[in-house]
Amino acid sequence: MDKIDIKHMRVFLQLVRERNASKVAAQAGISQQAISGYLKRLRDAFPHEIFLRQSSGLQPTDFALELASKFERVLAEVDDLLDSQPFDPRGEQRTVTIVANEYAQLALVPKIVFAVRHAAPGVDVRIVDFDQGTHADLVAQGDADVVIGFADFLNDGLVKRPLREEVYCCVAGKGEVIAEAKASVEDIARLPFVDFAHGGSHFRDAIDSMLGTQRHGKRPVATLPCYTALQPFLQTNDDVIAFVPADIAHVCQMRVVELDFQPPRFNVSLAWHRRASGSPLRKWLVDVIGGCV
Repeated sequence: MDKIDIKHMRVFLQLVRERNASKVAAQAGISQQAISGYLKRLRDAFPHEIFLRQSSGLQPTDFALELASKFERVLAEVDDLLDSQPFDPRGEQRTVTIVANEYAQLALVPKIVFAVRHAAPGVDVRIVDFDQGTHADLVAQGDADVVIGFADFLNDGLVKRPLREEVYCCVAGKGEVIAEAKASVEDIARLPFVDFAHGGSHFRDAIDSMLGTQRHGKRPVATLPCYTALQPFLQTNDDVIAFVPADIAHVCQMRVVELDFQPPRFNVSLAWHRRASGSPLRKWLVDVIGGCV
């Protein structure tokens, strides 16, 4: 183990995540030959195989995965020591990066940026679109500080903090007279409706479960890519309804249908990689975001 230092541990964790030496070399800004040297020293240091070469890349062994969790704990302790100096947000000059889904971008980000601007004038905020397949890698590699999204879509390997519980509401175009009265499940189920691509099966399952057999087999008149596309869509297709988070309906000034039943609820959470658990900046940012909900 005398040959293994902090740099080796970080490279090892990147190799476990990426399973591709060329990609890790590009991310680290060093040559692939240097990565091969790190990999050789890592292999020489341990009595068991750590990677198997396959056509798809480097496959970490069970021993390597156990080792990765131990290295992460060691590096978290090291990062805690390095980040233990006093933190003054007003003296910071830097960018913080937040991965946020569309809900967070519309309902939370304006308040978050306002709070950051006043607490830390030298800090600017960069927002990156949430992607279920890549958000964990962004925070693991240090390319983003935190993630805000629907709890069910956040990677299980991240540290999570609940932010709020949200509820879906029904919105309608101005031509739909049902918006004038309290609507039942039967009323809602008979109407043409819009679906959203980013919600996937989770969103559809929640709504279908709420409506039971009433809407069985009915297809949406359209599947939109985002919530912001809905308002202009309803201006033309004014007999159509949709279910959106209540905060989105409020922010986008949509016409809400009063219901005589309870729509499904869901949780919004904040998440980060455990390697940043001791970071004063991360702690401050989490507190700022928590104060905005």
